[in-house]
Amino acid sequence: SYGVPGLPGIGHLHGEEEEPAEEEDQGEEAVSIGMDRLRLALQGTLDLGDGFFDELITRWAYSDYTHTEFEGDEVGTVFDVEGMEGRIELAQSRRGGWQGAWGAQFSQVDFGAIGEEAFVPPSSTQSMALFALQEVELDPVQLELGARYERTDIEVTEASGPQRNFASLSAAAGISTTLLDNPPGELRLGLNFSRAERAPSAQELFADGPHIATQVFEIGNPDLGTEASWGVEAYLRGDIGLTQVSASIYRNWFDGFIYLEDAGAVEDGLEVFEFLQQDANQFGIEAEISAPLAETSGFTLLAELRGDYVRATLNDGSPIPRIPPLSLSGALEGKFAHFDARAEVEWFDSQRRVSAHELPTDGFAFVNLSLAWHPFEGEENLTLIAQVDNLLDAEGRRHTSFTKEFVPLSGRNFKLSARASF
Repeated sequence: SYGVPGLPGIGHLHGEEEEPAEEEDQGEEAVSIGMDRLRLALQGTLDLGDGFFDELITRWAYSDYTHTEFEGDEVGTVFDVEGMEGRIELAQSRRGGWQGAWGAQFSQVDFGAIGEEAFVPPSSTQSMALFALQEVELDPVQLELGARYERTDIEVTEASGPQRNFASLSAAAGISTTLLDNPPGELRLGLNFSRAERAPSAQELFADGPHIATQVFEIGNPDLGTEASWGVEAYLRGDIGLTQVSASIYRNWFDGFIYLEDAGAVEDGLEVFEFLQQDANQFGIEAEISAPLAETSGFTLLAELRGDYVRATLNDGSPIPRIPPLSLSGALEGKFAHFDARAEVEWFDSQRRVSAHELPTDGFAFVNLSLAWHPFEGEENLTLIAQVDNLLDAEGRRHTSFTKEFVPLSGRNFKLSARASF
C-alpha cells in the first residue's frame, strides 16, 4: 500500500474534472494504491546424454498482478494483469568449436481495467516464437549467429473489439577476435550486425484516456505496423591485467519507429500524447573502465570512469522525444580489511535538443558517498551499509521522465541497510 502524489497546486486529476484547482481547494481525497502480486515459477533441466543435443532446459511462470486505486476509502480504478509464459530450449553438445541452442517461447497476457482512469481497454496478447543460436570457434575468430521468428496476436476483449496480428523476424550475426590473451587478462574486439522487429503493444495500439502514472492523456494508434531496425555495433571488452574495459559504438536505422509525442493539446486537464510512427536513426557511444590505482597489503584503491551518449533523430529531422543527455561518472573505492568506502560523482549534461512540444532540462551533478562494513571473514555473508546520495542537495530532473517538470529527483537522502546471504 502506497500513496500517490498529485500535481503541485492541482492535485490528482480525474477524467470528468473541469476545474481541478477548485476541487483541490475543496479538499481532495488522498489517493493511494493497494497492490497484490503472485508469481509462480518452475525451471528444470533434463540430461539427454551424448547425442546431438546435450540437455533440455525448460522454464515456466504464472503471474497474477492487481492494483487498486483508492480515493480515500472509495475504490477508483482497478488494474488486473494475468499472464503465463513458457520456454523450451534444446542445447547442442559441443562438437569441436561448434555449439548452440534451438528453442520455442510462448506467452499469454490478459489485461483488464475497470474505472474512469482505465486508459487501455481490456485486451489479450498472445505470442509464439521460435529461435536458434549458434556459436563457432575458429581460433582466433569467434562467430555468433542468431534468428527469431515471432507471431503476436492482440485482441480487445470487449464486445466486437478490434484484433491485430503481427509476424516479425529478427536475426543477428557477430564476429570477434582476441587482441590480448595473456592471463590474467583477455581483450576482445568485435562487430555485430542485427535486424530486429517487434510488434506494437496493446497500449501503443489502443490507449485512450488519462495515464495517471505519467500524468498525460494517451491516445493509441490502431493502425501501427511492426517496428523494425537495422543495427551495427563495434565493441571492445575484456581485461588488461587488473584493468577492466568495456566500450562500444553503435548505429541503428529504424523502419516505422514507434514513439509517444506531445500533441500540443489538453484533455481533462492533462497534456495529450499520441503514439506515432515514422522512420528514425540512432547513434550512440558508451564506455566504462575500472582500474586499481594503488594496492598494498590489506588495502586497494580502485578508480571507475564511465560515459554514455546517444543521439536520435526522426526521418523529418526532428529529435526523438525524451532522449537522455550526455552523462559521465567517476568513482574512487577503497577496500581495507572489513571496510569498503566509495565516493562517486554523477554528471548529466543539459538537454537542449528537444522535440517541438518538449521542454529542455538543465544539467546537474550528484555526489554520493557510502561506507560498507563486512564484520566476518570469508564469504562476507553480512554487509552493513551507510550511504548518502546527492550529498550537496543538487536539483536534478531526469530528461527521460514524463513528470520531470514537477517531480525532480530526490534531494539529499540517507540510507542504512543490511544485506545477508546464506
